[in-house]
Amino acid sequence: MKLRSRTIIVFFVTLSLLFSLSAPALAQFTDIEGHWAEPQISEWLKKGAVTGYPDGTFAPADSITRAEFITLVNTLLGFHEKQQVTFDDISKDDWFYEEVSKAVFAGYITGYEDNTLHPRSPIKREEVAVVLFRLLDLEIIEDSSAISQFKDAGSISTWAKSSVAEVVDKRLMRGYPDQTFKPLGNITRAEALVTIDNVFWAKHPVLITNQS
Repeated sequence: MKLRSRTIIVFFVTLSLLFSLSAPALAQFTDIEGHWAEPQISEWLKKGAVTGYPDGTFAPADSITRAEFITLVNTLLGFHEKQQVTFDDISKDDWFYEEVSKAVFAGYITGYEDNTLHPRSPIKREEVAVVLFRLLDLEIIEDSSAISQFKDAGSISTWAKSSVAEVVDKRLMRGYPDQTFKPLGNITRAEALVTIDNVFWAKHPVLITNQS
C-alpha cells in the first residue's frame, strides 16, 4: 500500500515539475529572460504544453531523462495512440508507462538490445539525434560532411553517425561555439525543447507559410 501511494505521489509531482498537459500557465519563467531558447520556451508555455518548477523556474540547463524527453515529444507533437510495452525495466505502475506506450506506437523508441529502455537515465545528444531521425522518417546518407566540422566527430557512436549527420544537415540540431557536438553529453531541457520544436515546424511547414 505504501509503495502504491509513493508511486501516485511521484506521478503527480513529476507532472507538475516537468511537462504538463494542463491549462496554459499565465506567468513567464524567471530564469529564461535573455536565454537563447527563450522564444521557443515562451511559445510552448503560452500554448500550455510546458511548465516549470514551483519556484517559477524552467531550469533550461538541467538534463532531461529519457522518460521526460519522451513525454515532451508526445506532448509537443500530439502523439496519443498507445501500444503495450514489455521493456524489462518498465512496469505499468510507472508514471511514464503510457507515455512510453505512445512512443512505441509512434515508432520513434525501440529500446536497447537487452530489452531495456533506461527511462530514468539522462538522454544523450546522439540518442536524441536518432529519435529526430525517426520522427521525420529521414533517409540514411553516406555524406558525412555535416559532422566533419565537429572536433569530436570521432566520438559519435557508429550507430548514431548517420542520424547525427542528417539532423545536423537539416538544422534540427547544431553544435557548440567550440566546434564540438558533444554526442555523449546529456541534452539539456532547453536543447530538448528546441530540437522538438524544430521537428514540429518541419512536420508543419504550411504553418510557417501562413504566419509569414
